[in-house]
Amino acid sequence: MKAKLNFKSGFFTGSIIGVLILMFGYYYFQEISEKAKSVATTNLHELEYKDLDGNIFKLSEFKGKYILVNFWATWCAPCIKEFPVLDDTYELLKKDYVFIMVSDESIDKIKKFAANKPYQFVFAKTNNLMTKGITYVPQTFVLDKNGKTIKHHPTIFEGSASSISNTIQNWIKN
Repeated sequence: MKAKLNFKSGFFTGSIIGVLILMFGYYYFQEISEKAKSVATTNLHELEYKDLDGNIFKLSEFKGKYILVNFWATWCAPCIKEFPVLDDTYELLKKDYVFIMVSDESIDKIKKFAANKPYQFVFAKTNNLMTKGITYVPQTFVLDKNGKTIKHHPTIFEGSASSISNTIQNWIKN
């Protein structure tokens, strides 16, 4: 009799815990989904960007070119992994594009990283990415020639430079 009671009470307790975990998971997923939507609508023009000399610039300075803005960090292995193929992609698109790699780390840390790499990117610093909705890296935005965000790419780029170039150009066309 005692074994049946333990089984029933254990089953009931386990079921309650399972339902609570499912409810928490659903709520957490909804929260992440809402954050992802807000990131996609982040106004990149509101951020203050500094070049590696500490000079402030705005994305509007690149009007007339397509802009790829990539948020990254020196400690982010996937970010660093995608840089070589993005550099090769930039080589294919540089006539009409500018690639801006943005971190909220110190200018000195970004400079030290950039000095050891032959990348053709514009490296930039901004502050408080988390408060602007950029809660993870890497992620990339592609802006049209008028500075309007046309695509939010929420993960690393994979594949060859030509396939990534084609993907980006298709985003522009559609």
